[in-house]
Order: sequence, then C-alpha cells, then structure tokens
Amino acid sequence: MSIPSLPPRFSGAFTLSNALHGDYLQAVGGGHPVHGSRDLALRSGFADVPLAGIHVLGAAMAAFTRQFARNPMLLLKVETKFLRPAYPGDALGLELELLESAAVAGTPFTGGRYLGHCVDADQQKVLMLDFKIRVALAADC
Repeated sequence: MSIPSLPPRFSGAFTLSNALHGDYLQAVGGGHPVHGSRDLALRSGFADVPLAGIHVLGAAMAAFTRQFARNPMLLLKVETKFLRPAYPGDALGLELELLESAAVAGTPFTGGRYLGHCVDADQQKVLMLDFKIRVALAADC
C-alpha cells in the first residue's frame, strides 16, 4: 500500500467579492454590524466595510483543501489568528508550509501539520493559519 506524500508547501490565491460578502452576510443573518455598515466601519477605524474573519478563514480552508478533493481527508485541527482586516475585492494569497508529516499506523492515512498565512496585495499578513490533517490516497490515484 502506498502512503501519500503530503506536499511540502502550498500556495494559493482567492478573492472574496462584494457579492460573496453579501451572500455570506445573508447566510449568517447579518453577522456583526461592522461587516454590513460602511458608516459604522468607518467610525470604528476601518478603511471600509471589512470581511468577516471567519469568511476569510473559510475561503482559505477551501483553497487549501481543494488539492485533496480526490482523496479521503480529515481536518483534525484549525487554529487561526486574525492579524489585520481584509476587504471585499482584496486579492489574498495563501502560503502554507508542512511542519510535520507521518504515516498513521494501521490506516492508509498520512497525517500532517501546515502552518502559514494569508497575505494581502502588499504582502501584509492578514490571517495566521495552523491546520492539522490526515489524507489517504483514493483508490484510483
């Protein structure tokens, strides 16, 4: 049985448009008022209406886990720290590095831990990410 090798690094990119931001707010029943009111956002010190941090995290997780779409995968741990605001339309980059990886005894899974950041167009860190996963090769891989 072949144990999958996890990629040592992952790079990705995503943008959350105004339309996606609106869809997110509708899905969560409006969220925190600062994410839906430009006036409140400006009075609170933001440059504009910020994206919800959990929305950015979800998009980052989707970008990262997409590479394993054909493989059984377990997401065991997600830790994050929001570092600065991101805004609808911002081009965000995702850079993750594999810190540790090992076969999981008695299973077809390989476990791994990735650590990294989402960055904005100015390479400013927006979000710190720490993912712990297990991945198994699909039968036809």
